[in-house]
Amino acid sequence: MSGFWEGQVYKLRDFACVPSRGTTKEVDYEQNMGRITLKYVFPEELSALCAADLLVELRSWELKVKASNRPDLDSYLAVLNGSLYGDVRRDLSWWTLENEGDRMVFTIQLAKREHKAWNAVWKPGMNHHRKSHFGWTPATRSLKKAEEILTKVKAGRITSKEDAFVIRREDLCAALEDGQDDQKAIYRIHLDKAALDKACETVCLADIFGVDVMEQYLKVFIRGDEKSPILMGQLFDKIQPDQSRWEIVKAAAPMEDESGKTPSNLYNTCLQVTLTKAKASKKHWPHLMVENELVLQREAAPAIEELQAKSIRAPSPDRSAWSPQELAKEFKAKADSCFKSSGWRDAVVYYTRALSHTPEDEKLHSNRSACYVKLKKFDKALADAKKCCSLKPDWSKAYFRIGQAHRGLRQWEEAVAAFKEGRFREPTNKEWEKEITKTEDEQERWDAHVREQRKLKREADLVTELNEATVVAEREAMVAVAEQAMKAGKSRKEAGDLAMKGAELAKQRVHEMAAEKKGHAMMVEDDQELDNAVPYRIVCEDGSLHSKSFAHTDKGMYFMGMTLMNYKAAPSNQPWIELRHPQKLRWSQGCAVLRLKVFLPEIRGAQDLEVDVTATTMRIGTVGNTDPIVEGTFDRKVDPHGENYSWFLVPDEDILEMTLDKDSSEVYQTYSYGTLLWPRLFNDDIPLGEGLFEADLTDLPQHLLEKFQTDQARSDEQSQKERQRRQMMTEEEIAEETARLWNDEFARHGIPHRVDSLEDRRMDSYQK
Repeated sequence: MSGFWEGQVYKLRDFACVPSRGTTKEVDYEQNMGRITLKYVFPEELSALCAADLLVELRSWELKVKASNRPDLDSYLAVLNGSLYGDVRRDLSWWTLENEGDRMVFTIQLAKREHKAWNAVWKPGMNHHRKSHFGWTPATRSLKKAEEILTKVKAGRITSKEDAFVIRREDLCAALEDGQDDQKAIYRIHLDKAALDKACETVCLADIFGVDVMEQYLKVFIRGDEKSPILMGQLFDKIQPDQSRWEIVKAAAPMEDESGKTPSNLYNTCLQVTLTKAKASKKHWPHLMVENELVLQREAAPAIEELQAKSIRAPSPDRSAWSPQELAKEFKAKADSCFKSSGWRDAVVYYTRALSHTPEDEKLHSNRSACYVKLKKFDKALADAKKCCSLKPDWSKAYFRIGQAHRGLRQWEEAVAAFKEGRFREPTNKEWEKEITKTEDEQERWDAHVREQRKLKREADLVTELNEATVVAEREAMVAVAEQAMKAGKSRKEAGDLAMKGAELAKQRVHEMAAEKKGHAMMVEDDQELDNAVPYRIVCEDGSLHSKSFAHTDKGMYFMGMTLMNYKAAPSNQPWIELRHPQKLRWSQGCAVLRLKVFLPEIRGAQDLEVDVTATTMRIGTVGNTDPIVEGTFDRKVDPHGENYSWFLVPDEDILEMTLDKDSSEVYQTYSYGTLLWPRLFNDDIPLGEGLFEADLTDLPQHLLEKFQTDQARSDEQSQKERQRRQMMTEEEIAEETARLWNDEFARHGIPHRVDSLEDRRMDSYQK
């Protein structure tokens, strides 16, 4: 027998050979195609013998065992010395001396270099390796390969990780053939010679492959890479697993052209697996196997037992007379099983089904809250924990769930309060103090992390600003110095040298200024302002720092991801951009409207101002003064005659507030309202990052807003229904539905392919 049973799976791991065992000169041996093991039992009078007394030397074709300073053992050890029948691999061989009963047993396992059976242990006559030792010259006589030199082998078994990864199936397997008659089915896997030789440098050929067989399932794989099998699937009909055989054979390479001719003298090494059909299945099969689709993915294939478990289901019990409590109990048992095996998502599905029958069960809410915590859905965990607490306010575990959820949401104070409430109800439990301490420690680590990230952002932005300023300063200095040198009559070489020195001085000056600026900037805390002006600041309407103003940059590095669409109410915390153009102003925007605040010098009133706004420009100044307060060209067009256009002076403050309509043609022609947000106010400002502003749709024309609200409500309703439906399904049910949808699409487009589904397996069983 070359295989063994493990549960319902028959496993092939060794290649059997003949003779498989025997005895020669008092030495017992066992062998397969990859290894041969020799055993010699010493007499009882040598029971005190130890491994240190023996010296074992081995080369590719010879074994020598002798005892140092023990000539009395020579007669016993003579049977373990001689030329071996075949070549062996010293790096994969080992020996031990162990006590079995009252006798010492010498065991040596030799790894064969060639995948074949030995007819005997020892080579009769002169070994051909000895003949090669005679050389015609001193130089040829001295040449020996490393494996031909007798070398000491240390006692002890080779310790290595079982089934370590050796090679990928994509590199080793070159082709696949199959065939059958009424009695047997055969698979033949052709192997790439170069890849096989490389794999055999690490392990024996006999240790590369593995085969698992069940009554109707087959899996062929490379050991150490079981989740990426060479072949795996459901057989057409039943076989006799313990009659399965495998062997390494030589076979002609598959035909490579339309002529049907095989290249002459081209044979591949192949792994051949032979399956014996069951008595009732001894006939021609329309096809041998339905291959599992997961075979094509790396590290995705399940164990062979799982294939059978998914295809065979026990009949469901009759639940028509069950009470809600009984139905909930069944779903709770399934959920508990999923929870124990870390299947958090499926556990949520089953707890939800149980709650649909007994919605007032506080334990179900508590358990589902624990699952949500594992899934890091802390908002849902908090809702379940609060529901649990409302159903049973005196249960301390409910407050533990509330604390866990708040901690996951980084609501530190609420989490500590919940744990303290639980401690009040269960003062003898020391775990409450641990949870409080854990929460406080996590808060400290999180706050330190946030401070460090803000600091790193400031440093990165300052470095970017320094690099760009240095390049500009060097370029301008080189041009200016070179022009002045040429005008002064200097040669081109002299002008070039002076220009380089000027660039170096400019660089030095920029770095000195940057060092001074960095010294101030790095002292800024989260709620303080920078001493030096920056290209722009992200602030709230009142001028305080906005939550998005952690760092300053002239590259617009404020990418926040997708733009948030507000269509039910205006954004509660829309940022304002503060800049100088040339004097200070702040601006913000919605989808259709711009809002500005301009800071004015001391004036008597509106009669001292000159405000000029066109579709593309704006200028605000004072009467009789040619220097503007604010002047610039808009990045896009505005409508100076729009219905929202207005400006006024804030009482008791030197501030002008202005509202401008964006160009109506842009508003009506856009394909997405998110594109209506301007990246900057004036065309020479620094561009801002995407997602900084929220899209305020409430300032759109009423009919556009109502249309968007209707479409959004319809989309939200469809998404909610689909989300609720999917939440009530297990991952297996979702996979089954996805497979059916793909199969419908394949059929609709006439594609001859199907994804394996439970429905197909049932149809196949029915047809059989």
